[in-house]
Amino acid sequence: MTAAVFEARYHRILRSREQGYEELSDFLGRQPQLGPLVRLGLLRRREVNAEFQRYHGYVPTPAGEEYLLYIAEKELILVKPGLSGALFTALKKDPAPKAVFKPTYAEPTKDQFDQWRMQREQAGRDAWRVQRAEELHLALLSGYMDFRAFTKRTSVGEGALLRIELARPKERAHEHSLAFDLTREGQRYLEVRAASDLLLVKPGMELPLLQVCDPEGAAYWCELP
Repeated sequence: MTAAVFEARYHRILRSREQGYEELSDFLGRQPQLGPLVRLGLLRRREVNAEFQRYHGYVPTPAGEEYLLYIAEKELILVKPGLSGALFTALKKDPAPKAVFKPTYAEPTKDQFDQWRMQREQAGRDAWRVQRAEELHLALLSGYMDFRAFTKRTSVGEGALLRIELARPKERAHEHSLAFDLTREGQRYLEVRAASDLLLVKPGMELPLLQVCDPEGAAYWCELP
């Protein structure tokens, strides 16, 4: 079965090349670095792992589909014909090119999507909660991470953001609003959606944020080759 899967995938790559597509690993070269694609919001971690998945479980986001074609049944990501140059140019806009990135650190995102579904179901007719749930859904599809999921995984909470000055206290505008603003340094790793007071970890910045907040906790992953 394994041999058949890889043979079918290889033949699909050959046919795709004839049609002008370029397999993503070929495009990235001998030492493929997914970090820029992730930080630019072009790839996101998939919901669940699959037996024959590639690219460490990353798949294109809606923004990434401008450049990339994902063939789920073959677990292939292809650069669309004529867009290799545009994608190469886009990668130069990496917002944090020196940020540590280990693709194996990111976990499947099913739990986050499950939380979104729960929030949407519990929102009822509360317009603010409905809007917040929908905004979270779009953010997850774009590669962001709900800060609460980050806290659940790392035990790093809002208090740590204040302590290391990634955030500064502020008065709450209403009972659901955040009690802090992000500092300029905090904005490197985090984003607040003002309309819903949603605190998000930026795509690809989960491990760099942990490195700042808990260097010892991040050391194992950061030192991996």
